[in-house]
Amino acid sequence: MGKGLLIMVSGLVVVTSFMQANVLEQAIELPERNVVYFKEQAARNVASSLVDNAIENIRRNNEWAGSLQADNHIPGDGNLWTLTENSTSYPEGLSVGGFDEYTVVLYTETEYDEHKVATEVLLRKDSFSKYSYFTENEQSTNGQDIYFTSDDVLSGPIHSNGTISIAGMPVFNGLVSSPNDYQSHPTLPTNPQFLGGTNFNAPLRESPSSYEIGRLSNAAQNGGLSFNSPIDVQFITETSSSGITKGKAKIREFDRSTNVWTEWVDYNLSDYNGVIASTDLIFTKGEIKGSVSLYSEEDIEIYGDLRYHDNPINDPTSQDILGIISQKNVLIDRNAHLDDSAPGLDVHASILALNNSFHVENFFSGSPRGDLNLLGGIIQRNRGAVGTFSGGGIVSGYSKKYEYDVRLRERVPPFFPRESVFSVVYWKDRIVPKDEVTDNTDG
Repeated sequence: MGKGLLIMVSGLVVVTSFMQANVLEQAIELPERNVVYFKEQAARNVASSLVDNAIENIRRNNEWAGSLQADNHIPGDGNLWTLTENSTSYPEGLSVGGFDEYTVVLYTETEYDEHKVATEVLLRKDSFSKYSYFTENEQSTNGQDIYFTSDDVLSGPIHSNGTISIAGMPVFNGLVSSPNDYQSHPTLPTNPQFLGGTNFNAPLRESPSSYEIGRLSNAAQNGGLSFNSPIDVQFITETSSSGITKGKAKIREFDRSTNVWTEWVDYNLSDYNGVIASTDLIFTKGEIKGSVSLYSEEDIEIYGDLRYHDNPINDPTSQDILGIISQKNVLIDRNAHLDDSAPGLDVHASILALNNSFHVENFFSGSPRGDLNLLGGIIQRNRGAVGTFSGGGIVSGYSKKYEYDVRLRERVPPFFPRESVFSVVYWKDRIVPKDEVTDNTDG
């Protein structure tokens, strides 16, 4: 018993001695780690100062692509280089997959007391297709306020340069931004559900430039399909006997001199760059297999369901995507909901109406037409109406069931117009070992 007790006590002494030694070692290492952390943070502060300076230069001048060096206003040393598609060399290990005219990387190497940090900030001019909803003005062309109502459910990023009008209890699942606070209906109870947050102090966002619109027309004439008459575009999917599925567009032209439609012509979408354009009207419906943009200098009218062959809601790897860009209006035909036996209407696309709106033909007449199931987004100059309501419920036209296609955060329909300003996509850094040389950027 005595020996056992002695052994136990001896073991406790050994354990206690070990713990005391470990605590002493940590007490010595802790200040050293704090010092290292402080120096690494100081190097990061130098990088932040350089990047903030560069972003401000780019904000003032989108063409700025210079270099910067740390000054005496902040302790530490460092350099910043602006990397673009025209740079002649790049640092190893950049995360960006590739450069184009819409991509800029701000790259810094900074140091504080021999502790080095490399920082990479990706800036990009986002496509307008990233929005689930965007307007310049929330009023119709005749000056009437158009309201989101209790029947409306929206997701994805939403922005208006105007004042958003709300009646009842619509649900917003994405961030809602505007330079102005929203306005409630003057008589109906209003309780919007902002489940994705709000920013009612956001800056104005400029509409697409003439350069961006010109790119669409040029693309149609150089590798796409270009027409100078009204066209009817029906998208179809064909599967061969070997099981290969192809996307096609059946297109016919309208001869204004004879008021007669021509015969249908089939085009394999994979044989072209994805842009189908006309200087005149475009009518469309069908099932899309592939990546396509429809562009018209006039109106584009949807007269039936527009659905992806591979619905990304069920298959996130779907490569099917459609952009609809009109210099004027994008509208839903009054009888589009009757195109098949299913109630309502499905539209899978990112829609851009440059000089007016996305709206429903004769939305104010007849009985309710069901749900307008939009998968994608709407970008328009003026808010367009899709139905009328009373007491918070739909009386005519459609109820809005808008679902954001999350792929649009990264994927862009062919040649879809881009914003004029850069946005930060990511900001990342790493500690550089003292013996590592990474300075192989342009001087």
